[in-house]
Amino acid sequence: MSGITARHALLNNIIWRGLAKAGFSATKEPAGLARSDGKCPDGVTLIPWEGGKCFAWDATVIDTLAESYRTRSAEAASAAAEIAG
Repeated sequence: MSGITARHALLNNIIWRGLAKAGFSATKEPAGLARSDGKCPDGVTLIPWEGGKCFAWDATVIDTLAESYRTRSAEAASAAAEIAG
């Protein structure tokens, strides 16, 4: 598992465990659930969160030294996060 993949899995685990400790059943990487942009959330609560809707989360891990972010990261703080966001 690469560094970014490992950090992404760790972050998802932290969110999932936090929800479990708060008493909310949740599942990681649910099958068949996609957003309007075609992306799939990293997790979702199994019971409604608010207003009858489930809570879904998507974690993003940015490597500011990745070639695709390096130039912009050198120019401005948080540039990589803004590009990825």
